[in-house]
Amino acid sequence: MTDSNSEPVDESIAKEIKDDSELLTSALGGWSGVIDSGLPFIVFTIAYLVTDRNLETTLYASVGTAAVLAILRLARRQSLQQVFSGLIGIGIAAFIAKRTGNADNFFLPGILTNAAYATACLVSILVKRPLLGYAIEAMRGNDTSWTKDAAKHKLFSSITWLWTLVFGIRVAIMCPLYLLGQTAALGTLKVLLGYPLFALGIFLTYRLLTNAKAKEVDIA
Repeated sequence: MTDSNSEPVDESIAKEIKDDSELLTSALGGWSGVIDSGLPFIVFTIAYLVTDRNLETTLYASVGTAAVLAILRLARRQSLQQVFSGLIGIGIAAFIAKRTGNADNFFLPGILTNAAYATACLVSILVKRPLLGYAIEAMRGNDTSWTKDAAKHKLFSSITWLWTLVFGIRVAIMCPLYLLGQTAALGTLKVLLGYPLFALGIFLTYRLLTNAKAKEVDIA
């Protein structure tokens, strides 16, 4: 292939990579999403220790933090989905913890959610319909024709395995701590295993997609 012919292909691939990068970044919600996700749990952990394990005060502090962050997102005219999904999630966790009188139950919804995600990813791989293929191609605005492409099927299977591992790691670490009643450790690891691990998963997904596109260029 001559240089004059290869340039448009390279530009097209570069645009696809850029688009994928933007899609994956939007999944994180940007740096504000990173902060908004972790801050209520940081506040919960600190308040729980400072107030000598006063659950009611701790919950008010955490839910109040989530509410303030939601208001700030609304003021910045950000996605309502991101605003309310975070606030509702914190609200459900606080409700369960208050009803049971057990601070550890503040983290239970997250553990169960990650277990469900890991299971769904694993099942989708076993039935040869990798879940992340549908998710990524939907974000790209594409149809399900990739299911008939062996190379793409293998790529999306690898990516789905990656996310099975991400969700599985969270459950494997958080569940024993929950059963042992290690509230402070749960709060700390909830943050560390939250968006930092999610961001790593996004980066590795991006690398897999980028390498796949680079191979397309080599073949072309």
